[in-house]
This record gives sequence, C-alpha cells and structure tokens, in this order.
Amino acid sequence: MMNKNVGIGLVLLALIIGGGLGWYYFQGSGELRLGGPAYEFATPQPVRVAGFGGLVLEQVDLGDGPVPVVVVPLDFWGGYAALFAANGGSEPNKDSYFYRNHKFAVRIVREDQNLRQLEGFAAGRYHFIWSGMDTLPLLYESLRADRRVLPQVVGLFDWSLGGDGIVVRQSIQKSADLKGKIVLTSMVNAYPFMLLWYLAQVDINPLDVKVVHIDDVQKAFDVFKTNKEIAAWVTWEPYLSGIPQTGSEHHVPDTRMLINSRDASQLIADVLVTRADLIREQPQIVKGMVAGLLHGEQLLRENPAAVYQILARFYQLSGGVTEAREMLAGIHIPNLTEVQMFFNPDNSVGAQKIFYMAQEYYKLLGVLPADASFDADRVIWREGVEEAQRSGRWANQPNRILSTFNRQTALGIGDLESQRVILSNDIKLYFEAQRIDFDLNSERTEIKENMRLLARIAEQLKVLGTASLKLIGHLDTGRVEEFRQKGPQAFVEASSQAKLISKRRAEFVKKVLVERFGVEKDRIITEGRGWDQPLDANDPAANRRVEVQFVSFE
Repeated sequence: MMNKNVGIGLVLLALIIGGGLGWYYFQGSGELRLGGPAYEFATPQPVRVAGFGGLVLEQVDLGDGPVPVVVVPLDFWGGYAALFAANGGSEPNKDSYFYRNHKFAVRIVREDQNLRQLEGFAAGRYHFIWSGMDTLPLLYESLRADRRVLPQVVGLFDWSLGGDGIVVRQSIQKSADLKGKIVLTSMVNAYPFMLLWYLAQVDINPLDVKVVHIDDVQKAFDVFKTNKEIAAWVTWEPYLSGIPQTGSEHHVPDTRMLINSRDASQLIADVLVTRADLIREQPQIVKGMVAGLLHGEQLLRENPAAVYQILARFYQLSGGVTEAREMLAGIHIPNLTEVQMFFNPDNSVGAQKIFYMAQEYYKLLGVLPADASFDADRVIWREGVEEAQRSGRWANQPNRILSTFNRQTALGIGDLESQRVILSNDIKLYFEAQRIDFDLNSERTEIKENMRLLARIAEQLKVLGTASLKLIGHLDTGRVEEFRQKGPQAFVEASSQAKLISKRRAEFVKKVLVERFGVEKDRIITEGRGWDQPLDANDPAANRRVEVQFVSFE
C-alpha cells in the first residue's frame, strides 16, 4: 500500500540539521548518533500562517454559461478516490457530478506540501483541503486569527484501515515498556496521532518518550534496521507488516507489529475541510461537495476500474491501474451511514471525540496553549451530511466499518498466547479480603476508582474494533511464604485456590463490563493466575491486580 505520508513526508525537512514543517513545527533538542549523521530529538512548536485573504472563485464556461470553479489541492493518497470518481477526473468537465447536479466545477491539483496547501487555503486560492480529524485543533489555532478562514469539517474522505501502525522490538513486552525509549517517526507530524493516542492509554506523557523524526521513509527504515537503540517505529505499509515477517525484503529480526489502524479502525480519519466564508457565501457548493463524495463512493463500488484509471493518470503511476488499486489497500471509503456515525456527537470514536483527544495531546506537547479549550462544534459543519440524508438517495446503506471484529476467529482460536497483544496494562481494582466482587454503587473512593478504570477499558475496546479483551486476575502474594512453610500439599491446595479466586474476580470484572458498560460478552476472555507472575516481589499488595490485554486476531 502507498500512504499519503510518502508524498507529504517529502516536504518535511529531516531532523538532521534543522527543524521541519508539518501541521506544526518541530525543532531539535539534543541529538542521537546512529552510526552516521546526528539526528535531533523532536520538540514541536506551533505553526504560524500568514497571507490571509478573501475567497477567490474563478469561473469556467463548459458550454452552458459560466459556473464557479472550486480548487482542491491533494497529495499522494488513495483515500481521495471518491472525489476523483464524482468529478470524472481532475479537471472541470460537463460529465462531472458536481457540474450536472450542483452547477459548479471542480479542479483537483497536485500539491504534496502541507504548508503550501494551508497557505493557499488561507489566501483563498484553495477552497477545500484534506486534514486528519486529529489535526483540526492545530488548524484552528493557526487560522483563527481571521474568521473568514476558520476551518470547517464538512465531510469524510476515508479511514485508514490497516495502512498505518507501530512496530517494536521484542524487548517491548508491555505497552508501559515504551516509557523513556526512543521512538522513530516518519509520519506527517513528528508526534503522529496514533502514537499520542497509544501512549495515553498507558499513561505515558508523549514527552516521556524520545522521538526522532526522519521524513524519508527508506532512510528511516535503514536507521531502524541497523540501530537497536530505537525501540519503536511509527510507519506504514509495506514496512509495517514486512518488518516482522521472515522472508520479507523489509524484515528486521526480533520485531513485532504492536498495533495498526485496522485494530483501531476509526481512529485515523481524513476529512474534507473548507473555509467559513465559503459556507456563508456559497453553502450550496459545500453541500454539493459532500453529496459528491457520497456519489463517488457509490461509483467506486460499482465500477472501481474506471476510478483506478483516473488515479493512475493523475498520479502518473508507472504501475497503472494495478498500482492505483494498491493505493486503496488498507483504506475504507465511507458511505452515508458511516459518515453519519462519524459526525454523531455520541460516537465514542467520532469526529468530536477525536478532536477533543487530540486537543489535549497537543496541550501536553506544548503545541497548543495550556488553557486552550476549543469547541468541536466550531469546526464541524453537519448541514451537508444532513441534507444528503434528507435527499433519501443513500438511504439504508449498511455500516461496514463496524464489522471489523472477527467473532468467528476470536471464538474459535485455540492458542490465545500466540495472538498479538496490541495494548496491555496492569490495573489495580480494589477488592476486600475474601470477596470476589464489590458494590458498584459504593461511595468509597476505591470503588469509584474501580468504576473509572472499567469505563476506560470499555472505551478502549470501542476504539480497538478488531480486538478481544483478555482479563487476567492476580492475587496479593503476602501469604505465599506462609503456605510454603506448611508443606508442598498445603501450598499446592492454596495455590490452586488462589487461581480460582483470581479467575472469579476476573469473571466479576467481565460481568460489570458487559452489564454496566455494554461491552459484548463474546469479546472478553478471562483467566486466573493467582500468585504466579507477581508484579513486584518486594510489595505483595502490588500484585492484587487485573492485567488487561487487548488481543488482535487479525
């Protein structure tokens, strides 16, 4: 698969001598010598945009009188396929859905540099741009100086569905092992959203890992392969699956895939963004663009070969339609039902939640002011999607993005230990002595903390759409030596009982997740390990815990 970051990454200056530009600046702070040049650790700084201007809408006459032309700059990425399909190419033409149905024309131009896209957008030359939903807090901060250009999310291009992810050394046994380690990135930003989200799940401040950013993916691969100081690499296909795979041209021994965007199937979302003044002055154009993406998705399903030909021409692909088809591997182009779900404020993995999560991550990094509190509704405009729904044209479409959990494989798997653990953490749930449950409605501080932790686990499982949840109970090891002193038989009996108790505690946790938090019971597996595998030999109470593992069967 070819990823949009390949094209965008060419823009970013590698952190070898100076800083680079993505949606935020990142500057060097300290250096890491990797058997050659010195690579600087990334320290992000906010991006500043100048040259704001009003809308510049040219017109074109395709034979029936002049119509406005909107210009959309795009980089190298298959996720834009629906727009190409709806327009019938990259240039204004009479067969375009936008011209035939909404009386405006679309011109798509190649622009691989993020900063130039943003500058053209601010100046009024570009009317729509793409963005990751997670980038919107940064765009809002950069553009809010001029109300005309406030970014407005109006549609959804795609979700990454397996194309992006993180590979790690085998020495990273648990998620928490990443703390203090060196992480290599090659994405648009030095601190990509998937990395920020992942670190947050295990309570690691993003500044507690040492990020080295190398925008040249081949150079980054060479550095990761040859330097074992680097514990993890945030990358994309074909490196993502090739690195752990023996026999692959990209294989690196003693590595594994930690997580990919199929595991977190709705986390990485590319959205269609326009200016506030275009919505105010030309709302029908904006609604027409939203409808066009939905029409293009339908065309892509009905006649993909025609769309591959358009992509091959626009991107001048040497591999032709075959290469164009590969561009869409690991990408999900959404229909109306799925777009509605994305914009639903109640969706725990939707536009609003991603916006707020990203905002908090960027505040931790210092890219946004500590007191920044941007309202997601300021950047999300739903009227285009709502009008598409009222039209009835795309009614009753199935929601395919929710079908990522492979229940049959999960339930039929025999060896759980061989599966990929994509997120793990040790949590301490409070249980009174001799009890295998607790009162969910208790006002005790310890029980309230239990419920907070369980709510967090349930939310993580919603994000990790392909994963099963494995709950492993462990017991306090304070009396282990006492039972050892009573002889082998007493110890064996006590140890067996410890496993049963820890299993029953894990089963109670499962019941709470199912009945109180709505988690599907088929997605939870329990195990009791009693006194085995203590977390801290010097602190017996630290072992009274439930280990949580999110296991992928993909």
